[in-house]
Amino acid sequence: MNKMIHFRSVLAEQMQQFVDFKRMQGHDYSDQAWKLSCFDSFLFEKYDGVQNPFLHLDMLQAFVATTTHLAGYTRCDRLSALREFSRYLHARNPSSVILPRDIVPGCKSTLRFYRITPEQVADLMKATMMVLPPESIRTHAIRMLIGLLYCTGLRIREALNLTIGDIDMKDSMLHVTKGKFAKQRLVPMSPSTLAALSKYLAIRESYASTNRCSALFIGAYDKALSRQQAYRGFCRLCQHCGLDGTPLPRFHDLRHNYACQRLALWREEGKDVNAMLPVLATTMGHAKFFYTQTYFHIELGDLRWAASRLNTHFNTHLEKKQ
Repeated sequence: MNKMIHFRSVLAEQMQQFVDFKRMQGHDYSDQAWKLSCFDSFLFEKYDGVQNPFLHLDMLQAFVATTTHLAGYTRCDRLSALREFSRYLHARNPSSVILPRDIVPGCKSTLRFYRITPEQVADLMKATMMVLPPESIRTHAIRMLIGLLYCTGLRIREALNLTIGDIDMKDSMLHVTKGKFAKQRLVPMSPSTLAALSKYLAIRESYASTNRCSALFIGAYDKALSRQQAYRGFCRLCQHCGLDGTPLPRFHDLRHNYACQRLALWREEGKDVNAMLPVLATTMGHAKFFYTQTYFHIELGDLRWAASRLNTHFNTHLEKKQ
């Protein structure tokens, strides 16, 4: 369950109405509400005595100045929720200013990717019992979470939102009811993933309710595992297993590697990867195939495979001419 956010500033009422409006449209909006709460805290500290319930440019510029320590993409992402809120206010009160798009310098979006092999994933899962408290249900939950993300390609938020009722053990399926943009989909599980999930559920029974609405991943007795708890544990495991870097691997890298592994397997099986993209896009919950194509990575093994296919083609062509 997501932590309830309480807005406190002069615009608290409008912010809550805006978040309620977005959720009424079917959006989860938890992450965006947290980003908006950063602006709310800023207003509460700096503009507590202001009576006018609308935004003005110097107010927005002052807040943007407090985000200069963030990386370019993170900064733009942090301001995205505020921009949506500013549009919402402007539609109801034209005196309220919309956050300008050029208020921060443009930044080129780069695809961040950390290669994680199946062996490294196995090491991470094995290390949970050494790095994290072995008697804690949180340890078992993080272990299962890592394996599930790598084997299904779920987004971290989708996985943490799973409930007992979302699991179809008979058909080996997961029902993602709270996907990105409120989209729902079915995600298949391999026999090994299903077996691991069954073992986790047996351990979970001693710590939480088996009600259909109860969270799948548990961080304490009958309490859902939070994203912060999961991420802190994952970072400790990465450092222990030597998966370092600046920054460290993210949960999203497990999803990214799932896609790369699936494409590599199809390539090895001789399947037309482009023809299989719709299958992968559906499984991963992508709205457009373009988003799935970003998971293509050419590495040494792929180049050798391509060179071998090319040599075979030319050799066959020459033999026919002779």
